[in-house]
Amino acid sequence: MPWFSKRRRDEPASDFRDADVAIELSQADFRILVRVIEHARERMETVGGSDTDTIRNASGVELLPMLYPRVGTAVARGHAVAMLVSEIRHVEAAVINLESYGGHETVLVEGYALLKRLTALKERARVAETIDGILTLPRPAPHAPCG
Repeated sequence: MPWFSKRRRDEPASDFRDADVAIELSQADFRILVRVIEHARERMETVGGSDTDTIRNASGVELLPMLYPRVGTAVARGHAVAMLVSEIRHVEAAVINLESYGGHETVLVEGYALLKRLTALKERARVAETIDGILTLPRPAPHAPCG
């Protein structure tokens, strides 16, 4: 899609690439995501044998700086956190590597449950928009009252 094209809010997300669509991540799921990623990073650093860049990529920690501004916007606007469908791969990497590096069983269970919810949320992904440089999801259009 050319950079100058406009998308309508009512266009289905299935008409766009994963880079254009986002899911609504609840604040509770965001907290779990942070716990899983941080635990994966800690385990990888403790076990050792990897350089800093590998740990950043494999633990999913590179996702957090992208999500933090979205959390602030989501809280301020009373929305869920926008997470690009393409960013789910960071959570997948964190969970898989957490298991490989002997992560805590409770965090692993939370991580796999989160991945299951993210997969289900992909079915309801919507076209994302940027407001003041921060990725957001528009509010769903109100439904007309049945009459």
